[in-house]
Amino acid sequence: MNMVWGAVAAFLSGMAGSMGLGGGSVFLLYLTLFAGVEQLTAQGINLVFFLPIAALSLILYARKKLVDWKTALPIAFVGLIGAVGGTLLANVLGGDMLRKVLAIGLFLLGLRELFHREKKEGHPPKQGQKRSSPGKQS
Repeated sequence: MNMVWGAVAAFLSGMAGSMGLGGGSVFLLYLTLFAGVEQLTAQGINLVFFLPIAALSLILYARKKLVDWKTALPIAFVGLIGAVGGTLLANVLGGDMLRKVLAIGLFLLGLRELFHREKKEGHPPKQGQKRSSPGKQS
């Protein structure tokens, strides 16, 4: 693996991951497509890569009071159960099938993002406009 490109991919993936933008998927793609790492090995590397990034990001978000613990903890517990299932399924499916599943998932996500339209309400006001309170007109 080329260390310079690996460092660039890790940096960009870390940034994307800390913003909740799927940095792990970016790093996984780099490892499999450009670094020539086998799919299941790349997934293991990606998980080790993600742990310190997730921990640091969680600390920074929690300091800013941007974590709703009452919502996050039950979801995290169910996610742990899903992680066990996903690990077992990954070993059954194998690298070739996982690569196809990842490709389909990324393709569908890309289509959704390409054609998704945002709702207008709830967005911050444009520059120079005042935000009105609910029930009040500005």
